[in-house]
Amino acid sequence: MTEKANKDDVSYSKGHPASHCGPMFPADKGYCKHFIDKPDRIEGECELVKGVIRRSFWCRLWKKAVTK
Repeated sequence: MTEKANKDDVSYSKGHPASHCGPMFPADKGYCKHFIDKPDRIEGECELVKGVIRRSFWCRLWKKAVTK
């Protein structure tokens, strides 16, 4: 298993409407495939980055989630 990256190393910062960590609303198509949703919390986690992850933030590892 690969160690997760530090937020500073991946430019973790405020996101953009078309690219952000987690879904902001039900039909959102701009979130990252690496985001791990925590339905009981506002924040989530990431497969690649350490720590608590805000839905509205972004990092350089962002990759668009495949949505239907």
